[in-house]
Amino acid sequence: MQQAVETALANLRPALAADGFDLRIGSIEADNSVRVILEAKPDACMDCLVPDPVLHAILDKAIHDQDPNVGTITVDKVGFENVEAH
Repeated sequence: MQQAVETALANLRPALAADGFDLRIGSIEADNSVRVILEAKPDACMDCLVPDPVLHAILDKAIHDQDPNVGTITVDKVGFENVEAH
């Protein structure tokens, strides 16, 4: 399961990296739930990030396409307090 989630995130990383964001696995729990970390780098474009519901839908589809056995997907945002809106 970890490899499937990593593959899904790797496919999404380039688009997010272009706007100053990174994705990584936070944890995979015994119930197959996945915690994804979305990190805003200091130069991140906050106006470029899609709204949370859209981001969740994209992550959900990408991860479940790789492994339909994944349970709930949660996104934790880090580094957002250090980024100024453009």
